[in-house]
Parts: sequence; structure tokens; C-alpha cells
Amino acid sequence: MKQWIAMAYAQMKELHSIYVLLMSIAIGLYCLLVDYQALKKKKLKKEAKICQWIGLVYIVGGIGLYVIIKIF
Repeated sequence: MKQWIAMAYAQMKELHSIYVLLMSIAIGLYCLLVDYQALKKKKLKKEAKICQWIGLVYIVGGIGLYVIIKIF
């Protein structure tokens, strides 16, 4: 199991770059600013709330993953 985790971490470290960070932030902002507002206008409150959380997860998760990979 430890080998599998080490391989997965090495693969993530190899693939993650500043461009992946910027892409995840851009996707998160798009969800928050565009999709959320469109769903809210259509009176889809539940879907708008889900979209808002997905956007936040993309932004925070992308930044967090980048920081973790660069530190360790």
C-alpha cells in the first residue's frame, strides 16, 4: 500500500505545475462568477449552491495541492 501511495504522489508531483494551479483557479472562478449567477437567475437554488461549493473546492483544493506538492 505504501508503494502505491508513493507512486501516486510522485506522479502528482511530476504533473502538477503552475499551469495546473492557474487552470483550477480559473475553473473555480468560472463556477463562482458565471455558472452560479446563471443558475441563480433560473431559480435553481439547490444547483447554484452546489456549483458555488464546487467552485470553492476547485480554488482552495488547487492552491492547497500546489502548496503541499511544492513544500514536500
